[in-house]
Amino acid sequence: MHYSILFLVCAFCRSDNVGDLTKRVDVHETEMTRLKSENEMLKDIIKNIMTKITYLEDKINEIIHNKRVSTTNPVYVAFHANVAGKVSVHDNEDLHFQTVNANLGSAYNGSTGVFKSPSRGYYVFFVHFLTYAPKTIEAVIVKNGASIQNVYAGTREWAGYGTGSNLAIVELMQGDRVWVKVHNKYHDMFDVLDGLLGTFAGFLLYPTS
Repeated sequence: MHYSILFLVCAFCRSDNVGDLTKRVDVHETEMTRLKSENEMLKDIIKNIMTKITYLEDKINEIIHNKRVSTTNPVYVAFHANVAGKVSVHDNEDLHFQTVNANLGSAYNGSTGVFKSPSRGYYVFFVHFLTYAPKTIEAVIVKNGASIQNVYAGTREWAGYGTGSNLAIVELMQGDRVWVKVHNKYHDMFDVLDGLLGTFAGFLLYPTS
């Protein structure tokens, strides 16, 4: 009698444990199903985000490329010119480097000696002089009439030549003008420059928008 009751109790306990375990398994399976579903949703969200990031990167690269094209491919500018023959100079005289050897962009006028900026950017200008002995000259690179750099050349020896050069880097707006003029007092006057080696040159270093 006692063995029968004990058997029934044990059987009941086992049955109850199995049922409880079954319920727990069902709960875990439901949770796993939910997590798998959420995982798939997250994958879709991440994929969508990556697609948008790729799209934005393409747009940014396109904008950067277009900006580079617009700023690094303006009108190309470079010129090189010499004065002609023996040159006598006077106070504040604008020097005309008439012999134009190169004029990419057609921004330099050999008749007036004036460079006119076709686009905004940083430009380099170079001036070189060769004077007959014993002559000297001081000249000025000017921007719209304002001095940006002095240039001196010459010798007080009674034989040979005197040389001198200088350069300037300056930002110009479109339409700004640059030329070389004689200093208002520091120079000799008659047959000062050997034109073949008197040079004015310039080029666009870096465009700005």
